[in-house]
Amino acid sequence: MLLGAFVGSLGAAPVTQLKVLSFNIWVQGGLSLSNCIEVIRTTGADVVGLQECNQATAQAIATNLGFYVLPAADCPIVSRYPITASPINTTRGVGATIQLSPGQRAHLFNCHLVPFPYGPYDLHNGQSVAYVTNQENSVRMPALNQLLNSISPFLPSFEPCFLVGDFNAPSHLDYANVPWPPSVACIGAGLGDSYRTLHSTNRTFPAPFAYNEPGITWTPKTNQEPDGVFDRIDFVYYSLGDGLAPTNSIELDERNSVNPWPSDHRAVLTTFLIALPAQVSKASLPTPLNLATNVSQNPLLIWLPGSNATSHAVYFGTTNNLGSLLTNTVANSVALTNLSANTTYYWRVNEATPGGTVVGDVWSFTTKAISSAVYEWDFANSNLAAALGNGGLAYADGATTSNLTVFGTTDGTTIPHIGGKPSKYLRAPAFNGITNGYAVTLTDSPPNGGGGYLNQYTMIFDVLLPSPINWFPFFNTSPSNATGNDADFYVAPDGSIGIAAIGYSAIGLIAANTWYRVAFAADLAAGTVTYYLNGAPVCTGNAGIDGRHSVYSNAEPGPHLRLFNEGDSSGIYTHVVYLSSFLFTDRTMSGAEIAALGGPKARGILVTAPPINLHVGLDATNVYLNWSGGQGPFQVQQALSLTNGAVWQNMGASTSDTNSIFARDGQGGFFRVVGQTQ
Repeated sequence: MLLGAFVGSLGAAPVTQLKVLSFNIWVQGGLSLSNCIEVIRTTGADVVGLQECNQATAQAIATNLGFYVLPAADCPIVSRYPITASPINTTRGVGATIQLSPGQRAHLFNCHLVPFPYGPYDLHNGQSVAYVTNQENSVRMPALNQLLNSISPFLPSFEPCFLVGDFNAPSHLDYANVPWPPSVACIGAGLGDSYRTLHSTNRTFPAPFAYNEPGITWTPKTNQEPDGVFDRIDFVYYSLGDGLAPTNSIELDERNSVNPWPSDHRAVLTTFLIALPAQVSKASLPTPLNLATNVSQNPLLIWLPGSNATSHAVYFGTTNNLGSLLTNTVANSVALTNLSANTTYYWRVNEATPGGTVVGDVWSFTTKAISSAVYEWDFANSNLAAALGNGGLAYADGATTSNLTVFGTTDGTTIPHIGGKPSKYLRAPAFNGITNGYAVTLTDSPPNGGGGYLNQYTMIFDVLLPSPINWFPFFNTSPSNATGNDADFYVAPDGSIGIAAIGYSAIGLIAANTWYRVAFAADLAAGTVTYYLNGAPVCTGNAGIDGRHSVYSNAEPGPHLRLFNEGDSSGIYTHVVYLSSFLFTDRTMSGAEIAALGGPKARGILVTAPPINLHVGLDATNVYLNWSGGQGPFQVQQALSLTNGAVWQNMGASTSDTNSIFARDGQGGFFRVVGQTQ
């Protein structure tokens, strides 16, 4: 429910400045709820993400300020502007669509991640960086990944997006040598850290921060921090590339705001300028982008209204003649559901104006090629974040497995490269406790195959087993891994793969210290399972619907699967494993599809390298190139023109860096950076 209603009409003038506040109010207002309200009032904040605030307190704050409210159990949102939708409500976060002016919206997402265990305390007490980052991956990243996945459809649009909150973890931008996973994930999702953008010269850890250093949000009250561990853990993130420019960002306490300060956290206030996209007479700037592919089957259509538009007629269909009217609306968005997979859709927005109808352009997008969910983990960021899909991978018993897990990169000697190229990996030990292992949650996978469970699915593992080969359990369909519950697919000591209930492959297929791509493709509705090694089938056997090899679906709360363990703590049926990539999809992939994937790849299974974004700078003597995305090593190339048949010449040797400097030669020209595809 959205509390608050329109009073009169929105002003016609667009909003070009917005103040965004993140404020943990310390359990319903700390020392004084009225002082918390006064903080919001005196700062002139327009939209506020509150933490440690229940629904009743949020309503009281909004009522006092004359604001709108999106109530939530722990992290509500209040806004000077009307809240028109609440598109996101995840485990630890919520989202609100805010109407800034007619045809102008913004999206604010607010989170409060769990407070304990607290990584800075562990560092202070002597734990390693690996221990702390693994713990973050287990404790905070599942909820944050869920929220970021939910935010992702909004980021490509021209509408501003903000993510605020108490993350209960510092930023890697504040630490010289700790890649704090929550901030790494936010930056990787395409968000900017507004405070750090404007305070890039602030010093980094080590040494420990003092309570009153610039940016520190935990805590202004030294009596609440007996160990003297102070950090910046409250953030205002913003979407890049859609006209937002932070102009001022400050931490608030009694020094520059209400005194006495009511909370044990400092608040963070960032002022943004909003550069409005230029309107033309017809609708423009569609989301999904025109000709976009791999679009969700439940997309949100967004467009920039045409100038002088009073309403919008949306036409939608599978042919470009678009004779069918979908809806007439005064909003500039339409939510669609249950579109067909692998289908190209066309749409057009005709604008009603005082001068008549302005016919829009025809846009198109193509939905994902398959209706099934795909999840992949490639450990590119040395954590358990998903590279594809909305699934979860977590340490089954928290810190115990986390502390046994090692992330790394192949060195080509001790651990072979894959296809001659370095690859990230997760190393799991030979688990000897039945609570150990990795819990898989299949968020978007309902029952299939005519049963009550997942009966049609495919799992693919890019794995290496160090010498000597012994029993190794790939997965257990019983996610609790109860005592006496065997795993459901193995490598056997003779180098075969399989399980007695279905059958084993020929012996000697798996050798030690070698990377393999192992696929398990189940169609239990048809009663069959096929194993593949490096794309080739090696065994086909039988298994029944809703039986031992069926997998729990999202009809259950999860987790749904356990990796690399079984309910036997004897130490016999376990083995060290290096995992480069893991994929699960809730359909039975064909033999041709699996053959096309071939053997293991350094990049992953279905993951492709992100596009390379190149930035060029000049001064009187040099050309400065900086880029992001792609996969190295990279080759910088130059051409003197962009005519057909342009000749691109290598500039220096290939590099794993993401920047290069070249002396200006007086000829000018064009530059590009070429990365690796696998």
